[in-house]
Amino acid sequence: MSLDLALMIFHRIEGAERAYAEVLGRSAPGPWVHELAFVEHHRHDRIIVRGTFAGRYVDVDERGDVIGKRTAEGALTGAVAGLFFGPAGLAVGLVGGATAGGLSEAERAPHNHDVLLEEIRGALPEKASALLLLASPEHVDAVVAAFDGRYGRLLRHQLSPEQALAFEDAVAGRPRVAPG
Repeated sequence: MSLDLALMIFHRIEGAERAYAEVLGRSAPGPWVHELAFVEHHRHDRIIVRGTFAGRYVDVDERGDVIGKRTAEGALTGAVAGLFFGPAGLAVGLVGGATAGGLSEAERAPHNHDVLLEEIRGALPEKASALLLLASPEHVDAVVAAFDGRYGRLLRHQLSPEQALAFEDAVAGRPRVAPG
C-alpha cells in the first residue's frame, strides 16, 4: 500500500483547528478524521504535535517544563519588588515573577530531534499551524477536497516504503489508535 504525507499549512497558530471545526460542521466526517494530527510551530522554533499519525496517538510539546531555575529566580525577584507594596504586593510579585520565569524556562527547553519533527520544522513557518496526514492517496485526496482551499499551502509527497517506515519508526513508542 502506498502512503502519502500531506501537510496543510495555515497562516496562524489557531488556523488548522478553526478550519477543521468548520469542515466537520458542514459535512459528514470521512475516515481521514482518525488519521489527522494538529501541528503548531511557535516562537523560538517550538513544535507541538497532537493527534493521530501513522496509526499512533502523538502528543509532543517542545515548550518544555515551566519549573526550573528561571522560575525560582523570577519568583524571588517578583517577591523582592513586591515587598515595597506590602503583603498584597509581595503576593502579586511572587506569582507574577514565577509566571514570567516559568515561561522563560519553558521556552529554553532542548528541542526534540527526530525525523517527524525535523521535517515539520523545515516545512512549517513559525507562528503557523498545519494538519498532518500520513495516509493512502485516496484519503489525502478526500481531505484536500473537504478543506476546499481553506489552507494557505499544501505540501504533499508520495513516500517510498523506506520513507514511510522511517516516519512510522519515529512514532513507534506511542500508543496505537484503534481504527475509527
